[in-house]
Amino acid sequence: MSFKVISISGDEKVAQVFVASAEDDSNKMFEFVDGLDTRYKREEKWIINVSTQYGCPVDCRFCDAGGDYKGNIPADLMLGQVKYVLDRHDPASVNSCKKLKVHFARMGEPALNNEVIDALKLLPETVKNPGLMACVASVAPKGREKWFESLCNVKHQMYNGHFQLQLSINSTDEEWRLRLMPISLFSFQEMAEIVSEFWTPRDRKVVLNFALTKGVPVEPKSVSRFFDPEKCIIKLTPLNPTFKGKEENLASLLRQADESEADELASGFSNCGYEVVMSVGDYREDKIGSNCGQAVRMRLNNRIAPGLNLAINSE
Repeated sequence: MSFKVISISGDEKVAQVFVASAEDDSNKMFEFVDGLDTRYKREEKWIINVSTQYGCPVDCRFCDAGGDYKGNIPADLMLGQVKYVLDRHDPASVNSCKKLKVHFARMGEPALNNEVIDALKLLPETVKNPGLMACVASVAPKGREKWFESLCNVKHQMYNGHFQLQLSINSTDEEWRLRLMPISLFSFQEMAEIVSEFWTPRDRKVVLNFALTKGVPVEPKSVSRFFDPEKCIIKLTPLNPTFKGKEENLASLLRQADESEADELASGFSNCGYEVVMSVGDYREDKIGSNCGQAVRMRLNNRIAPGLNLAINSE
């Protein structure tokens, strides 16, 4: 199976977004990203974001990837996204990159696609670089215990500590969690059990991610009752601007003139013993519309996000 790249947008110094469709069905669209951490050169750190589904069935209230779900992307197409990005660059830079992060966190919920496990098994053959790091981000959908067990086994067997799991939590209030991520979710206790099975002393800590949103409760002590600071790191991010977030009247606590509430939360987590990362990112990512699902949605709607200066170029 193969895919066709329909458009490329963005800035190669920040992030380029590729919109593609399945070769056998042009309605099955997805996107993937060739990205950089702008604090580093590509040879130091390189990030490739991979879609795992055509659209997303979770339909988070702040994400543009939902609402047009058409099924799971097979393993070979996930790996094809990685290969497509790598083939656009000098092989020397591919082989010499010190940290090449392949992040299964674009369109789709990875835990709802069994072939993500197959793709992770084959990824080291696709990216023959000792700096390879695989990452998976999940909202932790209920009923996927066996999937997380398989993920844990692959991580233990193949990645020798070069793996990171991110659990997208976003609120410590259960009603708000379900409002933001409208799917049956693991409880904090169940997620804590996943963390305990997943983490070993040689591993990177499991990331607990909170996209900080105005009016959405986040209570550090509620997190510390379940998650061990020795095994988990707290990542605080902005709520990225999206069409869906605007429609839902959601606003970020970060990237605002007054970030005192976000600073208080960071201090609260620190006081609970957690290492805290404030991952604000580069503002140019918003300007080029590289947030999850935006490129596909803009192509489907043939429009540009308000305030964005985005040109979509076809190849």
